[in-house]
Amino acid sequence: MSATRDELHALVDELPDEQVAPVLALVRENVAAARRREGAVLALERIRERMRGVTGVDEELERLRDESRG
Repeated sequence: MSATRDELHALVDELPDEQVAPVLALVRENVAAARRREGAVLALERIRERMRGVTGVDEELERLRDESRG
């Protein structure tokens, strides 16, 4: 386990039980968001591969990706 994970475990162990649940909720939320981002990236790559060679698709996909970040 990395030093950062060890530190997280040590800090959580110091929390009173009633404060552990909010920390776990925050971690779960971040994990779910990371999985959604990974899924979106994979979907974009599949679309890009299927549309390879079609004029203007790469530019349109780039535009859509950039808009979603803003």
